[in-house]
Amino acid sequence: MNNIVPVAPNSFADLQMIPLQREVPRSTPLEEILAAVYRQRFVIAACVSVCVILAAVISLASPRQYTAQASVQLDQQTPQVLPAANQLDPEPSIQDADRFLQTQVDRLRSRSISERVISDLHLDRSPAALKAIGVEPSDPRTTHELIVAQLQERMKTALGLKTRLVQVSFTSGNPVISARVANGFANALFESNMDAKQQASDRAKQYLLQQLSGAKQRLETSEQEMLRYARRENLTATVVPQTGSNDRGGSLPAQQLGSLTDSLSQATTRRIDAQQRWAQVQNTPALQLPEVESNNAIQTLVSQRAQLQATLDEDLQRHTENYPTVKETAAKVRQIDSQINSFAASIKSSFYGQYLAAAQQERQLQQAVAGIKGAAMSERERSVGYNALSREVETNKAFYDGLLQRYKDVATAAGAAAANVSIVDRAWPPLAPDSSNLVRNVALGGMAGLILALFAGGIRERMHHVVRTSDDLERALNLPALGVVPRLLGSEPVEEALEDPHSAQAEAYHSIAAALLESSAGVLPKTLLITSSTADEGKSTTAFGIARSLSAMGKRVLLIDGDLRRPSATKLIGSSSEPGLSQVLAGAVQPEKTIKEFEGGAFNVVEAGDPGCNPITLLSGERIKSVFDELAKHHDIVIVDGPPVMGLADAVLLARSVENVLVVVEANRTHLTEVDVAISRLPQSNVIGAIVTKFDAKSAGVRYGSYDYYTYEKRESRA
Repeated sequence: MNNIVPVAPNSFADLQMIPLQREVPRSTPLEEILAAVYRQRFVIAACVSVCVILAAVISLASPRQYTAQASVQLDQQTPQVLPAANQLDPEPSIQDADRFLQTQVDRLRSRSISERVISDLHLDRSPAALKAIGVEPSDPRTTHELIVAQLQERMKTALGLKTRLVQVSFTSGNPVISARVANGFANALFESNMDAKQQASDRAKQYLLQQLSGAKQRLETSEQEMLRYARRENLTATVVPQTGSNDRGGSLPAQQLGSLTDSLSQATTRRIDAQQRWAQVQNTPALQLPEVESNNAIQTLVSQRAQLQATLDEDLQRHTENYPTVKETAAKVRQIDSQINSFAASIKSSFYGQYLAAAQQERQLQQAVAGIKGAAMSERERSVGYNALSREVETNKAFYDGLLQRYKDVATAAGAAAANVSIVDRAWPPLAPDSSNLVRNVALGGMAGLILALFAGGIRERMHHVVRTSDDLERALNLPALGVVPRLLGSEPVEEALEDPHSAQAEAYHSIAAALLESSAGVLPKTLLITSSTADEGKSTTAFGIARSLSAMGKRVLLIDGDLRRPSATKLIGSSSEPGLSQVLAGAVQPEKTIKEFEGGAFNVVEAGDPGCNPITLLSGERIKSVFDELAKHHDIVIVDGPPVMGLADAVLLARSVENVLVVVEANRTHLTEVDVAISRLPQSNVIGAIVTKFDAKSAGVRYGSYDYYTYEKRESRA
């Protein structure tokens, strides 16, 4: 709360608008929880202890249990006995590794595995096994269901991180049975995995057989349809070659129908090659062609020409051109040149001839189905359907061959199937019973006890909803707390504790008086009633302590014992035979005649007076307010020690005659509902706050409020 202090309030009633100083720091939610736990520590300890003891007794008294454990290795990829192409299983994904492992673990918990274990080990016919797992033989159907339920409950699996080993354990009352059943689960998982692979292989083979039968029928049908079509259309190729055979038939149409694609492709290749060669030599002189220069005949002619040319050159040196020998030799040279040119041209033209031949062969192959005088085109048109049927035959044949090969692969793979589940360690009968059950049951008992303790403690906290700290008043009742007074230690009288100015109680009242004075900007209320909801909450001690503290601060204080039924302040200040408040209200004496000094003038007091008077008659009159006003003229503050509110009307009547009311609440005793009802009976404008008395931090379960808090000087001296 903010410490907002107005400047010179007109009256102490303005204090309702002034937030008071907090004497106690506000607790955090965690501190409140810890405080509640501390207050209920005995309940918590009792509940936890009882539950732990019960769990231990039950565990020790229950029959001994034995746990046997087997280890199974799970491999997502099976060993590659055959090439990967022959494997039936799809290639596993790395992302599915965890899913695969968890699937195998879940299979161990399945009903089918449990029933396989029962069948393999004949558990339903073994009295020792039934006794070990806690099944009483009855109706066979009921017994079977009970065995399955017990197997699934007693079998445990553990799959560690970053491992493919699964620990399969089974617990029963017989160590041998535990080992047999644990091994039975491991074997059942292995066998079920192999059976699943075998079933997948059988289904694949059955499916392939069905497909092969259909493919064979389609192949035979397509071949027969092709033959019928050839006969119906009177095609030249009446004998259809076998698929994949090199026999193309004896006639031109048969050759074209059998090897149309291969022959035409080869002819086109030859034509392209010949065309490219002709294009290369077409613009090249014949004598410069490599083929011409390397020709043996031309080389012979060239050699002969060279000899004749040499002879001609020699004759020309001796004779003229018209000389007969020269003419004859020149004619031979020309003749040889003509032969050479003729041979070269012939070689060059052979390239063109090859090109023409290749092109002609290509055209002939393209028109192979054509007959002479237009029959070829008709033959070709009729062979379109034949070609389609032939391609269908080829397709059916390829499909049939593929299915047949796949069937062979599946049959081979089924005979060499490898399991991805292998047993690493078999279970052995344990030598000693389980100790984990005791530890587990004790731990569960402790948890159950803690839950029960929290539940019981919460109920006790709700039922015992008392004021423990000033926070309770501020949160529940929105009532400002001026301070907290600690509980008095030992058997020391409260008068002696208040007389010691360094005691915790005296320091607490000094703090309250300072807070009251500071919150009102130094202007104290003229009249202040101190009351409580019930008796014995410390209101008289509070009135006495505040009066002593304010007087020590130099204030003129008058303490009036306003409890006319059971005066309490009189016990603190000492009783006397002098008249008191009751005589003043009855008009028997003047107010100033009842004032007496206390402790040498530290502050003044007015006793309650005659205890035999009728308080309601005296307090309900108008004289009481005038009496208080008259007494307040000579004092800075008049403190009235009033009676409790609950069950009496005295405090309500007194509250109407004073400026303000201060409520005293005993810690760890007074219920919030009592305080709320008491405050609701008082004038709301008069109540300025509350004081928590007899506060014990240890009982409240909070850290604040220890006695050393108010003994700073003593602690300093001890240090």
